[in-house]
Amino acid sequence: MKEILDNPLKIENKLYTIEEFGSTIRRKVGAADYISNIVLAEIFLTKYPVYSCIIIKSKNHVFKKKCGCC
Repeated sequence: MKEILDNPLKIENKLYTIEEFGSTIRRKVGAADYISNIVLAEIFLTKYPVYSCIIIKSKNHVFKKKCGCC
């Protein structure tokens, strides 16, 4: 895992589950309560794929976009 150079959210550089990442995003920027943490994280990662390096991926994960750091 490389350090995220462009990290406007100023989140900790550690590995997150998708649920933890969504919860972190919700605390940092806010979101509607009817959107789950997982959906919120997926939306955010689609827009900002550079953060995908800090997500713990399952063994059968299919990468949608390159993150640019690995």
